[in-house]
Amino acid sequence: MNTEAFVQGMFKADQAVRYVAIVDSEYHVLISSQREGVPSYATDEIVRNFMSIVPEIILESVEKLFPFLGEVSGVTAHYGKALVIFYRFGKLIVVISFQTGVETPFYNRITEAFSKLSAQYLK
Repeated sequence: MNTEAFVQGMFKADQAVRYVAIVDSEYHVLISSQREGVPSYATDEIVRNFMSIVPEIILESVEKLFPFLGEVSGVTAHYGKALVIFYRFGKLIVVISFQTGVETPFYNRITEAFSKLSAQYLK
């Protein structure tokens, strides 16, 4: 396994990739790497604490629907400043963070409708 080569490959794959982490099933952070020249939104300690437990909890939770919906290809979290995707690869979890402005047309369209309709009907 060459985690460093994987991270560098992801950074080369798309300029919008800002951060890559790999966590094993024992909650060990194998690698956590911010793209050079891109500032982090959180301290190293906060990122390390988050990465050591949250990815497994998120994927383990959504994978409970596997018997009904099939295998999970990834889980996304859209924040105001970043898009984060959680992938499972065997016993590993790969977390990739993208800069804002990444094209997510369906999500953006539904979010816009949700914002409008919730403000109108769910006050």
